[in-house]
Amino acid sequence: MIPHKSKILKIGLLATEIATPGGIQSFMQRVSEAISVMAEDNQGLQGFCVSLNDNTDALRLHTAIHSNLDVWGAAGSKSRLLAYALTQLEKTEVLFVGHLGAGPIAYFMKLIGRVKKYYVILHGIESWQRLTPLKRHALLGADKIIATTRYTAEKCARLNDIPEDRFRIIPLCADERLITPSSNFNLEVGFKLLCVARQDASERYKGFEHIFEALALLSLSKPHLHLNLVGDGNDQLRLQRVAVNLGVSDRVTFLGRLSESDLAAAYQQCDVFVMPSAREGFGIVFLEAMRFGKPCIGGNHGGTPDVIEHGRSGYLVKYGRVQHLAKIISHLVDDDKLRQKMGLVGKMLVERRFSVAVFNDAYKKLISNGINESSVSQK
Repeated sequence: MIPHKSKILKIGLLATEIATPGGIQSFMQRVSEAISVMAEDNQGLQGFCVSLNDNTDALRLHTAIHSNLDVWGAAGSKSRLLAYALTQLEKTEVLFVGHLGAGPIAYFMKLIGRVKKYYVILHGIESWQRLTPLKRHALLGADKIIATTRYTAEKCARLNDIPEDRFRIIPLCADERLITPSSNFNLEVGFKLLCVARQDASERYKGFEHIFEALALLSLSKPHLHLNLVGDGNDQLRLQRVAVNLGVSDRVTFLGRLSESDLAAAYQQCDVFVMPSAREGFGIVFLEAMRFGKPCIGGNHGGTPDVIEHGRSGYLVKYGRVQHLAKIISHLVDDDKLRQKMGLVGKMLVERRFSVAVFNDAYKKLISNGINESSVSQK
């Protein structure tokens, strides 16, 4: 419960980007929704969202950002964002910082008394290193550090000498919007593997080539295997050449970027989702596949083990172990009942651990605790 106060208390989100497509942007939309719900439930609270890369009109018009939130966008100007945050934002009780890069702004806002408490959200890779002194100070000055997985919390704490009790682990949630799968979209015939990921040179750790190599190993025993690769990027042409060189180009379809309804159809029609990545901070695509009742194969690295329960909702494989990956794929091809069982377990996990309700409750609790703690300290 929020203590009764005569004045309106401000709670908000300081984000790098919200109103464009992307995994982090979708995450920020979920955080803004939690703030909106909290403000709706408590008349003494007012929520807001401030963004670096969006403009104000884009934020106002975006369907995922609730109308009861005040919004403002810096349209890509870091200097405008800094000036607005330090001089224009009203005094804020609780501020969620949507990316480590914006942490120093919140740190200075707290120093000058414009923010009472701030919580920095870590997504993964950006925090898996020794940080610059300014970013470390921003984390040390945060009242809580929110990580989506245990791996991220433990690695960031260890590399930056931050006490682990400063971290709070709140997993991502599945997108629960009702998107009707397209009726005129179809994956290639055969046993349908699906992978959804950007194909950029900076993200070669996703393991695309290892899937190609596994297909080559299974070319005789499982000739009906077909990989459907969704996404685009500057590494796609090279990957297409790799598929040709491995002799599996006829069993790999590069689908590019799909509409939401076509993507929903791809998840619905696939048999197994596979992305044996070495460095996922979380892997929201696994939740999307599990929501459709599909077993998942992921890398036994980073945050993925927090999402896939090995042997129950899918399998984890070490990066680069192509023969092991091929063996797992072959096992799932041969066992219809196992695929159905794993798909059901995954679906239940999404409902129990990765739902919007669970996500909102965790963020609402942080807000309540933050305001109550401030209220007690002032007495």
